[in-house]
Amino acid sequence: MAISPILDSAARALLANETVLSVVGENIANVDTPDYSRQRAELQADTVIAQVNGVAVGTGVHVQTVDQIVDPLLARRQLGAETDASQQSALSDQLGGLAGVLNDLDQPSLAGALGDFFDAADALGRNPQGLAERATLLARAGALVSEFHRRSAGLADLQRTIDDRYVAVASEVNDQLTRIAQLNGAIVAAEATGQSANASRDQRTAALNQLAQTVGISTTEDAHGAVTVSLAGGATLVAGTDVLHTVAIRTNGVGLDGGALHEAQLADPNGVVVRLPQAFATGELGGLANARDVAVVTASANLDRLVDGTGVDPGLRDAVNAVQQAGIDLDGNSTAAVPLFQGTGAAGIALSGAITVRTLAAAKTTEPGDNANALALADLRSTALPALGGTTFSGYVATEESRVGEDATQAGDVATASSLKLKQIQDQRAGISGVNLNEELTNLLRYQHAFQAASRVLTVGNEVLDELLKAV
Repeated sequence: MAISPILDSAARALLANETVLSVVGENIANVDTPDYSRQRAELQADTVIAQVNGVAVGTGVHVQTVDQIVDPLLARRQLGAETDASQQSALSDQLGGLAGVLNDLDQPSLAGALGDFFDAADALGRNPQGLAERATLLARAGALVSEFHRRSAGLADLQRTIDDRYVAVASEVNDQLTRIAQLNGAIVAAEATGQSANASRDQRTAALNQLAQTVGISTTEDAHGAVTVSLAGGATLVAGTDVLHTVAIRTNGVGLDGGALHEAQLADPNGVVVRLPQAFATGELGGLANARDVAVVTASANLDRLVDGTGVDPGLRDAVNAVQQAGIDLDGNSTAAVPLFQGTGAAGIALSGAITVRTLAAAKTTEPGDNANALALADLRSTALPALGGTTFSGYVATEESRVGEDATQAGDVATASSLKLKQIQDQRAGISGVNLNEELTNLLRYQHAFQAASRVLTVGNEVLDELLKAV
Protein backbone atom coordinates (compact mmCIF):
# COMPACT_ATOMS: atom_id res chain seq x y z
CA MET A 1 0.00 0.00 0.00
CA ALA A 2 1.51 3.36 -1.07
CA ILE A 3 0.56 5.15 2.14
CA SER A 4 2.70 2.86 4.34
CA PRO A 5 6.07 4.63 3.65
CA ILE A 6 4.55 7.90 4.84
CA LEU A 7 3.69 6.41 8.20
CA ASP A 8 7.05 4.66 8.44
CA SER A 9 9.04 7.81 7.60
CA ALA A 10 7.01 9.88 10.07
CA ALA A 11 7.54 7.33 12.83
CA ARG A 12 11.29 7.29 12.18
CA ALA A 13 11.37 11.08 12.20
CA LEU A 14 9.55 11.14 15.55
CA LEU A 15 12.08 8.74 17.07
CA ALA A 16 15.07 10.59 15.60
CA ASN A 17 13.88 14.01 16.79
CA GLU A 18 13.03 12.59 20.21
CA THR A 19 16.64 11.40 20.48
CA VAL A 20 17.98 14.78 19.37
CA LEU A 21 15.79 16.54 21.94
CA SER A 22 17.19 14.19 24.60
CA VAL A 23 20.73 15.18 23.58
CA VAL A 24 19.82 18.87 23.75
CA GLY A 25 18.28 18.33 27.17
CA GLU A 26 21.43 16.56 28.35
CA ASN A 27 23.53 19.53 27.22
CA ILE A 28 21.29 22.01 29.00
CA ALA A 29 21.28 19.91 32.18
CA ASN A 30 25.11 19.90 32.23
CA VAL A 31 25.69 23.55 31.42
CA ASP A 32 27.61 24.00 34.71
CA THR A 33 29.12 20.50 34.98
CA PRO A 34 32.95 20.65 35.07
CA ASP A 35 34.76 18.81 32.24
CA TYR A 36 31.47 18.12 30.42
CA SER A 37 31.77 18.20 26.63
CA ARG A 38 28.62 19.16 24.77
CA GLN A 39 27.14 16.54 22.48
CA ARG A 40 25.66 16.74 19.03
CA ALA A 41 23.38 14.19 17.38
CA GLU A 42 24.26 13.54 13.76
CA LEU A 43 21.21 12.78 11.61
CA GLN A 44 21.40 10.66 8.48
CA ALA A 45 18.75 9.89 5.87
CA ASP A 46 17.57 6.29 5.67
CA THR A 47 18.01 4.13 2.62
CA VAL A 48 16.06 5.16 -0.51
CA ILE A 49 13.96 2.36 -1.96
CA ALA A 50 11.88 2.06 -5.14
CA GLN A 51 8.11 1.94 -4.74
CA VAL A 52 5.68 -0.18 -6.71
CA ASN A 53 5.21 2.64 -9.19
CA GLY A 54 8.95 2.81 -9.73
CA VAL A 55 9.44 6.12 -7.88
CA ALA A 56 12.41 6.14 -5.46
CA VAL A 57 11.30 7.38 -2.04
CA GLY A 58 13.30 7.76 1.15
CA THR A 59 12.36 5.77 4.20
CA GLY A 60 12.99 8.45 6.79
CA VAL A 61 15.85 9.49 9.06
CA HIS A 62 17.84 8.10 11.95
CA VAL A 63 20.45 9.29 14.45
CA GLN A 64 23.74 7.95 13.18
CA THR A 65 25.95 9.02 16.12
CA VAL A 66 25.95 11.23 19.18
CA ASP A 67 29.34 12.93 19.04
CA GLN A 68 31.22 14.97 21.61
CA ILE A 69 32.46 18.34 20.40
CA VAL A 70 36.11 18.26 21.42
CA ASP A 71 39.44 19.50 20.09
CA PRO A 72 42.11 16.81 20.71
CA LEU A 73 44.96 19.29 20.23
CA LEU A 74 43.44 21.67 22.77
CA ALA A 75 42.97 18.77 25.19
CA ARG A 76 46.69 17.94 24.96
CA ARG A 77 47.57 21.59 25.49
CA GLN A 78 45.39 21.65 28.56
CA LEU A 79 47.22 18.66 30.03
CA GLY A 80 50.52 20.52 29.70
CA ALA A 81 49.03 23.71 31.15
CA GLU A 82 47.57 21.78 34.10
CA THR A 83 51.02 20.36 34.84
CA ASP A 84 52.79 23.71 34.65
CA ALA A 85 50.18 25.62 36.65
CA SER A 86 50.16 23.00 39.41
CA GLN A 87 53.96 22.92 39.58
CA GLN A 88 54.32 26.68 39.78
CA SER A 89 51.48 27.01 42.29
CA ALA A 90 53.03 24.40 44.60
CA LEU A 91 56.45 26.07 44.37
CA SER A 92 54.98 29.52 44.98
CA ASP A 93 53.04 28.36 48.03
CA GLN A 94 56.07 26.73 49.62
CA LEU A 95 58.42 29.62 48.86
CA GLY A 96 55.86 31.90 50.45
CA GLY A 97 56.03 29.68 53.53
CA LEU A 98 59.84 29.86 53.43
CA ALA A 99 59.73 33.65 53.29
CA GLY A 100 57.46 33.55 56.33
CA VAL A 101 59.92 31.42 58.29
CA LEU A 102 62.79 33.79 57.48
CA ASN A 103 60.72 36.96 57.88
CA ASP A 104 62.68 39.46 59.98
CA LEU A 105 59.90 42.00 60.40
CA ASP A 106 58.20 40.19 63.29
CA GLN A 107 59.64 39.70 66.74
CA PRO A 108 61.71 37.88 67.72
CA SER A 109 63.97 38.43 64.75
CA LEU A 110 67.50 37.41 63.89
CA ALA A 111 68.52 40.96 63.02
CA GLY A 112 67.07 42.14 66.33
CA ALA A 113 68.91 39.44 68.27
CA LEU A 114 72.19 40.36 66.57
CA GLY A 115 71.63 44.04 67.29
CA ASP A 116 70.82 43.34 70.93
CA PHE A 117 73.96 41.24 71.29
CA PHE A 118 76.24 43.94 69.93
CA ASP A 119 74.41 46.62 71.94
CA ALA A 120 75.23 44.59 75.06
CA ALA A 121 78.89 44.45 73.95
CA ASP A 122 78.83 48.26 73.62
CA ALA A 123 77.40 48.56 77.12
CA LEU A 124 80.12 46.26 78.48
CA GLY A 125 82.73 48.45 76.79
CA ARG A 126 81.45 51.42 78.74
CA ASN A 127 81.66 49.49 82.04
CA PRO A 128 84.01 46.52 81.59
CA GLN A 129 83.85 45.47 85.25
CA GLY A 130 80.08 45.70 85.52
CA LEU A 131 78.46 42.41 86.50
CA ALA A 132 75.06 43.57 85.26
CA GLU A 133 76.50 44.41 81.83
CA ARG A 134 78.22 41.05 81.70
CA ALA A 135 75.03 39.21 82.64
CA THR A 136 73.14 41.14 79.97
CA LEU A 137 75.70 40.21 77.34
CA LEU A 138 75.42 36.54 78.24
CA ALA A 139 71.64 36.76 78.18
CA ARG A 140 71.71 38.41 74.77
CA ALA A 141 74.13 35.75 73.50
CA GLY A 142 71.69 33.11 74.74
CA ALA A 143 68.80 34.89 73.00
CA LEU A 144 70.82 34.95 69.78
CA VAL A 145 71.44 31.20 70.08
CA SER A 146 67.72 30.65 70.66
CA GLU A 147 66.85 32.65 67.55
CA PHE A 148 69.23 30.55 65.47
CA HIS A 149 67.58 27.43 66.88
CA ARG A 150 64.10 28.78 66.20
CA ARG A 151 64.89 29.57 62.60
CA SER A 152 66.62 26.26 62.01
CA ALA A 153 63.67 24.38 63.53
CA GLY A 154 61.28 26.41 61.38
CA LEU A 155 63.13 25.40 58.25
CA ALA A 156 63.17 21.76 59.33
CA ASP A 157 59.44 21.85 60.10
CA LEU A 158 58.69 23.42 56.74
CA GLN A 159 60.72 20.78 54.92
CA ARG A 160 58.90 18.03 56.81
CA THR A 161 55.52 19.57 55.96
CA ILE A 162 56.48 19.70 52.28
CA ASP A 163 57.66 16.08 52.37
CA ASP A 164 54.37 14.99 53.98
CA ARG A 165 52.46 16.75 51.22
CA TYR A 166 54.72 15.13 48.61
CA VAL A 167 53.92 11.66 49.97
CA ALA A 168 50.19 12.39 50.09
CA VAL A 169 50.12 13.64 46.49
CA ALA A 170 52.25 10.76 45.18
CA SER A 171 50.02 8.25 46.99
CA GLU A 172 47.00 9.40 44.96
CA VAL A 173 48.60 8.69 41.58
CA ASN A 174 47.96 4.94 41.59
CA ASP A 175 44.25 5.44 42.23
CA GLN A 176 44.12 7.80 39.27
CA LEU A 177 45.93 5.29 37.03
CA THR A 178 43.52 2.51 38.01
CA ARG A 179 40.56 4.79 37.33
CA ILE A 180 41.86 5.69 33.86
CA ALA A 181 42.43 2.00 33.00
CA GLN A 182 38.90 1.14 34.12
CA LEU A 183 37.42 3.96 32.05
CA ASN A 184 39.42 2.77 29.04
CA GLY A 185 37.75 -0.61 29.39
CA ALA A 186 34.28 0.89 29.76
CA ILE A 187 34.73 3.13 26.70
CA VAL A 188 36.06 0.36 24.46
CA ALA A 189 33.31 -2.05 25.53
CA ALA A 190 30.52 0.46 25.00
CA GLU A 191 31.68 1.79 21.65
CA ALA A 192 32.36 -1.71 20.31
CA THR A 193 28.62 -2.39 20.58
CA GLY A 194 27.62 0.95 19.07
CA GLN A 195 26.68 2.56 22.38
CA SER A 196 27.67 6.04 23.42
CA ALA A 197 30.53 6.29 25.92
CA ASN A 198 30.54 10.09 26.10
CA ALA A 199 29.96 10.19 29.87
CA SER A 200 32.88 7.84 30.44
CA ARG A 201 35.03 9.92 28.11
CA ASP A 202 34.28 13.05 30.14
CA GLN A 203 35.17 11.20 33.33
CA ARG A 204 38.43 10.04 31.76
CA THR A 205 39.27 13.57 30.68
CA ALA A 206 38.75 14.75 34.25
CA ALA A 207 40.96 11.94 35.57
CA LEU A 208 43.71 12.75 33.07
CA ASN A 209 43.62 16.44 33.99
CA GLN A 210 43.86 15.53 37.65
CA LEU A 211 46.80 13.23 36.98
CA ALA A 212 48.50 15.93 34.89
CA GLN A 213 48.30 18.28 37.87
CA THR A 214 50.39 15.80 39.84
CA VAL A 215 53.00 14.85 37.22
CA GLY A 216 53.69 15.60 33.58
CA ILE A 217 52.10 13.10 31.19
CA SER A 218 51.43 12.57 27.50
CA THR A 219 48.53 10.61 25.98
CA THR A 220 47.66 8.90 22.72
CA GLU A 221 44.28 7.39 21.80
CA ASP A 222 44.03 4.22 19.74
CA ALA A 223 41.39 3.30 17.17
CA HIS A 224 39.26 1.57 19.80
CA GLY A 225 39.03 4.64 22.05
CA ALA A 226 41.54 3.63 24.75
CA VAL A 227 44.28 6.07 25.75
CA THR A 228 47.88 5.21 26.50
CA VAL A 229 49.31 7.35 29.29
CA SER A 230 53.05 7.93 29.56
CA LEU A 231 55.25 10.00 31.82
CA ALA A 232 57.05 12.94 30.33
CA GLY A 233 60.22 10.82 30.56
CA GLY A 234 58.70 8.14 28.31
CA ALA A 235 57.72 5.36 30.75
CA THR A 236 54.24 3.99 30.00
CA LEU A 237 51.84 4.09 32.93
CA VAL A 238 48.57 2.88 31.37
CA ALA A 239 47.98 0.96 28.16
CA GLY A 240 44.37 -0.01 27.47
CA THR A 241 42.97 -1.62 30.61
CA ASP A 242 46.40 -2.40 32.07
CA VAL A 243 48.39 -0.32 34.54
CA LEU A 244 51.95 -1.08 33.45
CA HIS A 245 53.75 0.98 36.07
CA THR A 246 52.65 2.25 39.43
CA VAL A 247 54.24 4.83 41.70
CA ALA A 248 56.29 3.51 44.60
CA ILE A 249 57.24 5.89 47.39
CA ARG A 250 60.74 5.23 48.67
CA THR A 251 62.97 7.00 51.18
CA ASN A 252 65.73 9.04 49.64
CA GLY A 253 67.98 11.24 51.72
CA VAL A 254 67.76 12.73 55.20
CA GLY A 255 65.87 15.87 56.10
CA LEU A 256 66.98 18.79 58.23
CA ASP A 257 65.19 17.21 61.18
CA GLY A 258 67.12 13.95 60.80
CA GLY A 259 64.12 12.04 59.44
CA ALA A 260 63.93 10.36 56.04
CA LEU A 261 62.73 12.23 52.97
CA HIS A 262 60.76 10.51 50.21
CA GLU A 263 60.87 10.19 46.45
CA ALA A 264 58.37 8.89 43.88
CA GLN A 265 59.74 6.01 41.83
CA LEU A 266 58.31 3.60 39.24
CA ALA A 267 57.34 0.01 40.00
CA ASP A 268 56.46 -2.57 37.34
CA PRO A 269 53.97 -5.43 37.89
CA ASN A 270 56.82 -7.65 39.07
CA GLY A 271 57.68 -5.23 41.85
CA VAL A 272 60.92 -4.00 40.29
CA VAL A 273 61.41 -0.36 41.31
CA VAL A 274 63.26 2.07 39.06
CA ARG A 275 64.41 5.53 40.13
CA LEU A 276 63.67 8.15 37.46
CA PRO A 277 63.99 11.57 39.12
CA GLN A 278 63.37 13.54 35.90
CA ALA A 279 60.11 11.68 35.30
CA PHE A 280 58.65 13.32 38.41
CA ALA A 281 60.27 16.73 38.01
CA THR A 282 57.10 18.45 36.81
CA GLY A 283 53.60 18.93 38.16
CA GLU A 284 52.85 19.36 41.84
CA LEU A 285 55.41 16.69 42.72
CA GLY A 286 58.10 18.63 40.87
CA GLY A 287 57.18 21.91 42.57
CA LEU A 288 57.17 20.32 46.01
CA ALA A 289 60.49 18.56 45.41
CA ASN A 290 62.08 21.79 44.21
CA ALA A 291 60.96 23.66 47.30
CA ARG A 292 61.92 20.86 49.68
CA ASP A 293 65.27 19.84 48.20
CA VAL A 294 66.56 23.12 46.81
CA ALA A 295 64.95 26.23 48.28
CA VAL A 296 64.70 25.08 51.90
CA VAL A 297 68.09 23.34 51.85
CA THR A 298 69.74 26.45 50.38
CA ALA A 299 68.17 28.68 53.02
CA SER A 300 69.32 26.31 55.76
CA ALA A 301 72.87 26.19 54.35
CA ASN A 302 73.00 29.99 54.19
CA LEU A 303 71.82 30.22 57.79
CA ASP A 304 74.55 27.77 58.81
CA ARG A 305 77.08 29.86 56.88
CA LEU A 306 76.22 32.82 59.07
CA VAL A 307 77.18 30.71 62.09
CA ASP A 308 80.05 28.61 60.72
CA GLY A 309 81.54 30.64 57.90
CA THR A 310 83.06 28.73 55.02
CA GLY A 311 85.61 26.63 56.84
CA VAL A 312 88.32 28.97 55.56
CA ASP A 313 86.78 32.30 56.49
CA PRO A 314 85.07 32.65 59.88
CA GLY A 315 81.41 33.22 60.56
CA LEU A 316 79.74 34.58 63.67
CA ARG A 317 80.87 31.80 65.99
CA ASP A 318 84.56 31.92 65.12
CA ALA A 319 84.72 35.71 64.77
CA VAL A 320 83.22 36.22 68.23
CA ASN A 321 85.30 33.43 69.75
CA ALA A 322 88.48 34.89 68.27
CA VAL A 323 87.83 38.14 70.15
CA GLN A 324 86.70 36.41 73.36
CA GLN A 325 89.72 34.10 73.41
CA ALA A 326 92.19 36.94 72.87
CA GLY A 327 91.31 38.72 76.11
CA ILE A 328 91.52 38.70 79.87
CA ASP A 329 88.60 37.82 82.16
CA LEU A 330 87.37 39.71 85.20
CA ASP A 331 89.88 37.89 87.44
CA GLY A 332 92.88 38.69 85.23
CA ASN A 333 93.08 35.25 83.65
CA SER A 334 93.60 34.49 79.96
CA THR A 335 90.47 33.35 78.13
CA ALA A 336 92.36 31.49 75.39
CA ALA A 337 90.55 28.29 76.36
CA VAL A 338 87.17 29.92 77.02
CA PRO A 339 85.14 30.48 73.84
CA LEU A 340 81.77 32.19 73.98
CA PHE A 341 80.06 29.88 71.49
CA GLN A 342 80.37 26.20 70.68
CA GLY A 343 78.62 23.79 68.34
CA THR A 344 78.08 23.73 64.59
CA GLY A 345 75.41 25.24 62.42
CA ALA A 346 72.30 27.17 63.34
CA ALA A 347 70.77 24.08 64.94
CA GLY A 348 73.90 23.20 66.96
CA ILE A 349 75.28 26.52 68.13
CA ALA A 350 75.24 26.95 71.91
CA LEU A 351 76.88 28.91 74.67
CA SER A 352 80.18 27.41 75.71
CA GLY A 353 80.09 25.41 78.91
CA ALA A 354 83.10 27.37 80.16
CA ILE A 355 81.58 30.83 79.73
CA THR A 356 80.34 32.69 82.82
CA VAL A 357 79.81 36.26 83.85
CA ARG A 358 83.36 36.42 85.21
CA THR A 359 85.05 34.61 82.31
CA LEU A 360 83.78 37.07 79.72
CA ALA A 361 86.82 38.87 78.27
CA ALA A 362 86.21 42.62 78.31
CA ALA A 363 89.89 43.56 78.55
CA LYS A 364 93.11 42.75 76.77
CA THR A 365 95.31 43.50 79.77
CA THR A 366 95.02 43.46 83.54
CA GLU A 367 95.00 47.24 83.66
CA PRO A 368 91.97 48.58 85.57
CA GLY A 369 89.27 49.90 83.23
CA ASP A 370 90.68 48.19 80.16
CA ASN A 371 87.75 47.74 77.76
CA ALA A 372 89.64 47.01 74.54
CA ASN A 373 88.27 43.50 74.10
CA ALA A 374 84.67 44.53 74.70
CA LEU A 375 85.08 47.29 72.11
CA ALA A 376 86.63 44.80 69.68
CA LEU A 377 83.57 42.58 70.17
CA ALA A 378 81.24 45.52 69.57
CA ASP A 379 83.21 46.44 66.44
CA LEU A 380 82.26 43.12 64.88
CA ARG A 381 78.84 44.65 64.26
CA SER A 382 80.27 46.72 61.41
CA THR A 383 82.95 44.27 60.22
CA ALA A 384 82.54 42.95 56.67
CA LEU A 385 83.37 39.25 56.54
CA PRO A 386 84.53 37.41 53.39
CA ALA A 387 82.54 34.34 54.42
CA LEU A 388 79.37 36.41 54.19
CA GLY A 389 80.12 37.83 50.79
CA GLY A 390 81.88 40.90 52.12
CA THR A 391 78.90 42.07 54.21
CA THR A 392 78.26 42.49 57.90
CA PHE A 393 76.18 40.09 59.96
CA SER A 394 73.06 42.25 59.76
CA GLY A 395 73.71 42.95 56.09
CA TYR A 396 73.94 39.24 55.38
CA VAL A 397 70.66 38.59 57.20
CA ALA A 398 68.95 41.37 55.23
CA THR A 399 70.40 40.08 51.94
CA GLU A 400 69.24 36.54 52.62
CA GLU A 401 65.77 37.70 53.61
CA SER A 402 65.61 39.81 50.46
CA ARG A 403 66.73 36.88 48.30
CA VAL A 404 64.11 34.54 49.69
CA GLY A 405 61.43 37.19 49.44
CA GLU A 406 62.36 37.95 45.85
CA ASP A 407 62.32 34.25 44.98
CA ALA A 408 58.84 33.97 46.51
CA THR A 409 57.65 37.03 44.59
CA GLN A 410 59.02 35.76 41.29
CA ALA A 411 57.50 32.32 41.92
CA GLY A 412 54.18 33.99 42.62
CA ASP A 413 54.39 35.95 39.37
CA VAL A 414 55.22 32.79 37.40
CA ALA A 415 52.39 30.91 39.12
CA THR A 416 49.97 33.70 38.22
CA ALA A 417 51.11 33.65 34.60
CA SER A 418 50.77 29.85 34.45
CA SER A 419 47.32 30.04 35.99
CA LEU A 420 46.24 32.66 33.45
CA LYS A 421 47.54 30.50 30.62
CA LEU A 422 45.56 27.53 31.93
CA LYS A 423 42.48 29.73 32.28
CA GLN A 424 42.90 30.89 28.69
CA ILE A 425 43.05 27.29 27.45
CA GLN A 426 40.07 26.35 29.60
CA ASP A 427 38.15 29.26 28.13
CA GLN A 428 39.10 28.13 24.63
CA ARG A 429 37.89 24.65 25.47
CA ALA A 430 34.64 26.07 26.86
CA GLY A 431 34.17 27.97 23.61
CA ILE A 432 34.41 24.72 21.66
CA SER A 433 33.20 22.02 24.04
CA GLY A 434 31.19 24.01 26.55
CA VAL A 435 27.41 24.34 26.48
CA ASN A 436 26.03 27.54 24.96
CA LEU A 437 22.52 27.99 26.33
CA ASN A 438 21.47 30.28 23.49
CA GLU A 439 22.51 27.69 20.94
CA GLU A 440 20.85 24.87 22.85
CA LEU A 441 17.59 26.78 23.26
CA THR A 442 17.61 27.44 19.52
CA ASN A 443 18.15 23.73 18.89
CA LEU A 444 15.40 22.93 21.37
CA LEU A 445 12.88 25.00 19.42
CA ARG A 446 14.22 23.74 16.11
CA TYR A 447 13.86 20.05 16.91
CA GLN A 448 10.64 20.59 18.79
CA HIS A 449 9.14 22.00 15.59
CA ALA A 450 10.62 19.10 13.63
CA PHE A 451 9.05 16.65 16.08
CA GLN A 452 5.71 18.42 15.81
CA ALA A 453 5.93 18.38 12.02
CA ALA A 454 6.71 14.65 11.99
CA SER A 455 3.79 14.09 14.33
CA ARG A 456 1.58 16.04 11.95
CA VAL A 457 2.79 13.93 9.02
CA LEU A 458 1.91 10.82 11.00
CA THR A 459 -1.54 12.23 11.69
CA VAL A 460 -2.10 13.16 8.04
CA GLY A 461 -0.86 9.78 6.88
CA ASN A 462 -3.21 8.05 9.28
CA GLU A 463 -6.14 10.17 8.05
CA VAL A 464 -5.31 9.41 4.42
CA LEU A 465 -5.10 5.71 5.25
CA ASP A 466 -8.51 5.86 6.92
CA GLU A 467 -10.03 7.57 3.88
CA LEU A 468 -8.42 4.98 1.62
CA LEU A 469 -9.83 2.15 3.67
CA LYS A 470 -13.27 3.71 3.54
CA ALA A 471 -13.02 4.05 -0.21
CA VAL A 472 -12.06 0.40 -0.54
